Amino acid sequence: MYNYKDFPEVDEYVIVTITNINPNSAFAKLDEYENKSGMIHISEVASTWIRDIRKYLSVGDKKVAKVISVDLSKGYINLSLKRVKHTTERDKKTERKNEKKAENLFSMAAKEMGIDLKEAYKLIGFELQKKYDLLYTAFDIAANDGAEALINDGVDKAWAEKIELVAKKNIKPKEVTIKGILDLRSYKPNGIEIIKGGLSLANNENISIVYLNAPKYLIRVTSKDYKECEKILKENTDKIIEYIVKNGGEATFIREK
Repeated sequence: MYNYKDFPEVDEYVIVTITNINPNSAFAKLDEYENKSGMIHISEVASTWIRDIRKYLSVGDKKVAKVISVDLSKGYINLSLKRVKHTTERDKKTERKNEKKAENLFSMAAKEMGIDLKEAYKLIGFELQKKYDLLYTAFDIAANDGAEALINDGVDKAWAEKIELVAKKNIKPKEVTIKGILDLRSYKPNGIEIIKGGLSLANNENISIVYLNAPKYLIRVTSKDYKECEKILKENTDKIIEYIVKNGGEATFIREK
């Protein structure tokens, strides 16, 4: 994996592969940094006292570690496993998965530009990593907001357009969902028909309405754009409420967070 940094920073979380185990320590290769290894002291393996480190680690294990110190002059990197929370471990593994996907996508973009991958990183890949922290972020932005968003951030136009082309073919755009509760009441003999008539006015393809219990209905709107969601929700709840009230019923809407 290509990385614009030669060494990780203190407090950074990294993916490592255990390569060697000694009685009081283990050594691990940093998967995201070329030719870099770190040491995990037995006291940094787990929060409890450890008699046999091999009961906790095996050669080949993939772990998420926290960088606790870096000596650039000697090339020493000290790592900790016990200082990594479960949520952090999960997030880091997801990040790593996304970065591997981003590298494949960047390779496609480089091919579209007719440039070798290694050279492409020198030209713009490392710049994207610095700008967005993660290469995947550039592709995510392109998939959801288009090349223009990258260009506005200072990314070369030709590259931005190729990244958008690849991103939109391979990354599903994010969706936003908002919802709320409609309270609909009618005491007329044909009250049920009045309520059904009001609900039928919400015929937008992005809307779903689910009966909860009388007189409550859950209305949910899903779209790629938050403002569009808000607009659709307001327009349709207003239509429903207006219809119910106009026909002698009672109607309110409470937005859920």
